Amino acid sequence: MISPRPRGRLREVKPVEASYEKGLLRPAKPLPLGEGEHVRLIVVRKPDPTRWDLDKIAAAAGEEDVELAEAGLEQWAADLDGEDSK
Repeated sequence: MISPRPRGRLREVKPVEASYEKGLLRPAKPLPLGEGEHVRLIVVRKPDPTRWDLDKIAAAAGEEDVELAEAGLEQWAADLDGEDSK
C-alpha cells in the first residue's frame, strides 16, 4: 500500500539553543515564527557533570561497560573540546 503524500507545508525540524528562566524557555536567537504560532518541542538537557552521581554510575558499571567507555574516550574528549571552542 502506498502512503498518501503529506499536504500543506513541510515541517521543519531544527535544534534550538535555549535557556530556562522563571518557567519559560528563552531561545538564544530569534525564531522564524509567527506571533501565537504553536510548535512542538523535544527538550534535551545538555550534559552537566554537577548532576552526575559518579559513585552510583561506577557501582552500576560492569567490566564490559568500562572497556566500551575507554575505547571511545579519546574521541569523545576531542569532540567535547571542539564544542567548547565554538
